[in-house]
Amino acid sequence: MTLPAPNLDDLRFQRDLVDEARKRIVSYCPEWTEYNLSDPGITLIELFAWMTELMVYRLNRVPEKNYIKFLEMLGLQRVPASSARTELTFWLSANLPLNPGDTQTVTIPAGFEVRSELSSEEVLFTTTRALEIFPPLLEHVRKEQEFNKNYQPRLGLEPFLPFDEKSPRPGDTFYLGFSPKNNLSGHILKLEFECDPTEAVGIRRDDPPWVWECLTRDGSWQELRLSTFEGEKDTTGGLNNERGQLVVYLPLHAEASPLYGLEAFWLRCRIEQRNSLQGMYTESPRVKQIDCYSLGAAVPAMHAVNVDGELLGVSSGEPGQAFTLQHAPVLALQSGETLEVEEQRHGEVVFVPWAQVDDFARSSQFDRHFVLDMASGSVRFGPSVRQPDGTVVQYGRVPENGRRLRFTRYRHGGGVSGNLPAGSLTTLGTSLAYISRVSNLIRASGGRDQETLDELKLRAQRELQAQRRAVTAQDYEQFTLSSSRSVARAHCLTPDQAQESAGTVSVLVVPAVAEALNAGGLAALALSDELRAEIRAHLDQYRLITTSLNIREPRYTGVRVKAKIVPQDFLRPADVVQRVSDELKRFLTPLPVDDKPPLLPGSEAFAGWPFGRDLFAAEVISLIQQVPSVKFVLDVEISSRPVAPVEEKALFEDAPPLPLSPVDKVLRVPADGLICSLEHEIEVVSMEDAYGKGPSQ
Repeated sequence: MTLPAPNLDDLRFQRDLVDEARKRIVSYCPEWTEYNLSDPGITLIELFAWMTELMVYRLNRVPEKNYIKFLEMLGLQRVPASSARTELTFWLSANLPLNPGDTQTVTIPAGFEVRSELSSEEVLFTTTRALEIFPPLLEHVRKEQEFNKNYQPRLGLEPFLPFDEKSPRPGDTFYLGFSPKNNLSGHILKLEFECDPTEAVGIRRDDPPWVWECLTRDGSWQELRLSTFEGEKDTTGGLNNERGQLVVYLPLHAEASPLYGLEAFWLRCRIEQRNSLQGMYTESPRVKQIDCYSLGAAVPAMHAVNVDGELLGVSSGEPGQAFTLQHAPVLALQSGETLEVEEQRHGEVVFVPWAQVDDFARSSQFDRHFVLDMASGSVRFGPSVRQPDGTVVQYGRVPENGRRLRFTRYRHGGGVSGNLPAGSLTTLGTSLAYISRVSNLIRASGGRDQETLDELKLRAQRELQAQRRAVTAQDYEQFTLSSSRSVARAHCLTPDQAQESAGTVSVLVVPAVAEALNAGGLAALALSDELRAEIRAHLDQYRLITTSLNIREPRYTGVRVKAKIVPQDFLRPADVVQRVSDELKRFLTPLPVDDKPPLLPGSEAFAGWPFGRDLFAAEVISLIQQVPSVKFVLDVEISSRPVAPVEEKALFEDAPPLPLSPVDKVLRVPADGLICSLEHEIEVVSMEDAYGKGPSQ
């Protein structure tokens, strides 16, 4: 199949050239009144139009490569692939501390490789920073009502009553504070309790009415779901068994924070009855001892491979040299990742680091600058440009003849191949002391392939309109989209919608996580700190100095549809249920989950649920009715709940579902809101079941 030729100019001989020129005669030459074809002036117009049409024809025969060169002359290049990101959880072979009072730690270096064995193509993920697993140091055991009193030193001497002694009630809370000397963010903590055994305290021991939470870096409390993995289940019976344990997985954004003037890593347990079957405490448990251990920890990781000390070649001493790295696309360079060139220093030949720049416009002949094309891995040095007066100006320093060039370190990778499901990264690159196993408990998401040429053409049009200045809302949206391939959608709020102070621009960002959404992974919608910083750094080049940026996630609302349908004859019920569920996910989504548009009219160019658009129950009914496999729609119930992506990292499948609110006729969505799909419940019934009788004869 041949590639479609770009239409660089669509001017036509008669319509766009001859006719337009004749219309302008009145304005430019009013004395000219003879427009007949026999007039010499008209003949000249047709001659020049014919010559212009020949030029247009030749221009449209320019190959695609030249089209790309035209875009490069405008400073536009294809955005390289983005890498999928996830969290790798490492489990220890022995709990820390190994012995009481032991300070032994376990370190996992930055750039440590973990691979997946699920596909024929090897997919490698590397840790983005070093991880040190510490033993937890419990320093505080306190109650909400008596926070000034620390019960930790008295454990083992007298029992600790975590709730009100005589009449525990919802809201009663006790706190566990760990020393900030040991960074416990992302750690797996096992809490062992020794209590006075009780028989009748009014609660359901396998589902007590409590909630465990931790204090995060933004000062909010995040709920922690107790582990249900084998060997990690809650055996405390609501602190009523003589001995028991529970395991919690702290989030990466848990930090040591001050609480009532005391700084620590804080956990709290609060009485909250989620359903009547849980019961309620009639008396407080009596805790005699609390022991804490680290079972492992999590660290951020990305789909990337590290390459150290790659030699690029030897300099010829000429301006404008270019070398190519062995692997591409190249990920954004980090501290310590750069090009080095041999130079003579104090009688010795040493490698001297050079600095990466976007272009050589501000580089003098003494500046050690280079340009790196992330998509192709091409490394270029500054050219020599002849000026109008005949002089030659060198932009950027030229490596001396015969000097070797090497890259200290770079990372390559990215693409949709890194979007792996949870539990797929299980193979250690090399063995590590005290590490027994590894896995990704959340789906790896955010990987996108390199920008296509069609996408580049559309972006070029929008950026030329913006003129490299972010002024309007459309400008901010466009520059946000062009900042990274990890950004799928962007929406700039007007001042009245954002309710921000004057001079503040709010940009809502939806990351490129369509595969994760299709698999039900709402946690992937969380906007990472790295992506937020990347967007901010890019917008800082174009925004006004007096403008403040607020880059955040939209307010997501999860929607669940419970429908009762009658399928077409001779179809398998399971297939019908799957088709209806797929269509609901395709419609109720912040991002297109596949190439098919929703079935509703006017959805051909569907790019995800529009920002701030309400959802009507009639739309859902109409959508289900238009599924070819559905004969009748008998009943539809819609419910919703707020979705906070950072809290959607459900590590344990049997965790209780979050409560939903029923939707009557319309679901109101705020101006900064988006709708996302929850798990739907589709029930297939026959006509006999629907009406309670057989069909009429």
